[in-house]
Amino acid sequence: MGFANPTRLRILERLGKAGEENVNDLAAHLHMSQPRISWHLRMLRVGGVIRTRREGRQVYCSLDLENIARERARLDHMLGIKDRVKVREEVRA
Repeated sequence: MGFANPTRLRILERLGKAGEENVNDLAAHLHMSQPRISWHLRMLRVGGVIRTRREGRQVYCSLDLENIARERARLDHMLGIKDRVKVREEVRA
């Protein structure tokens, strides 16, 4: 999926802060060409990390939080990681 790629990490960071952004604004923010950003966005979309929607000629991108959570749960299960949230009972005197 390419999380080790610095450009893709910057894209994810930006989308995490902005919520949703169109491709042209994302390219301008990251000082990159639109075709280069689009290529990285495609890799992230195919990997299930972002989703896109079209509004006229503009394409908007956002994190695919549901899929990220689903894949995180799947990874936790594969690695044998249990729910680490511990419930503490208060002792009343």
